[in-house]
Amino acid sequence: MLMDDIKSFLAECVFYPCSELHGLPVKLLSHDYPRFFYADYAIDREQFNQATRGDGFKGYRLAKTVELTPEKVFGKGWDALVQECEIVWPQLAAEWHDPFVVLCRFEREDGLDDSHGPSTFELLFARCEAIVCFKEAFSRRKIAPKCLVHIRSGIAFGGNRHDYPKHLNKALLANSGGLPPLMLCDRMGSDQKYGDYLSLLERYVECKRWGYPDGGFLKLAKLRARADQQGPSAD
Repeated sequence: MLMDDIKSFLAECVFYPCSELHGLPVKLLSHDYPRFFYADYAIDREQFNQATRGDGFKGYRLAKTVELTPEKVFGKGWDALVQECEIVWPQLAAEWHDPFVVLCRFEREDGLDDSHGPSTFELLFARCEAIVCFKEAFSRRKIAPKCLVHIRSGIAFGGNRHDYPKHLNKALLANSGGLPPLMLCDRMGSDQKYGDYLSLLERYVECKRWGYPDGGFLKLAKLRARADQQGPSAD
């Protein structure tokens, strides 16, 4: 059965802003967290359909898709969301066409077992700017996702604004629902040498690491105990 309560889904999900249709978080985390929320305004309907009905998530087939209204997920319509985005990035309004939000259930293909991944997982996808998406889906409800993914957010030549990590950092810290207990990031997101660096990760401690195809790494980090938290303020 697909999601019947949006609040429960959001509190249990892995949130991946600027996601493209990158399947690695599903591969690494779906055994423990079988609900995902991807957001990327650069992915159009055709690209989404090709990936979800093709081999976008290896070893899984699309079992069901449900179209959702933006009001159900964000509490307001697309026009209002685009106008909100214009406040921080006016150029985006000309590029953000035909937004949509859908919920999908994927089932593991025959012949594969639990070593490949769970028998099913759910994916909520929104063609929506990442910061607006987080504020209206999570912060407005005072909810933190179970895990946040910060991997190659596409700044500079990827089409994202250069100060996106700073805006993401501020939005996460401003959420009265608290910080995500876990973060999945790569070297570019966790090293001050790179433009993708998210300073909030200073409040987290690494708990698992995987190699990455380009020689870098991915790491899962958990939020430090409150008394041991270090890192930037909300400013």
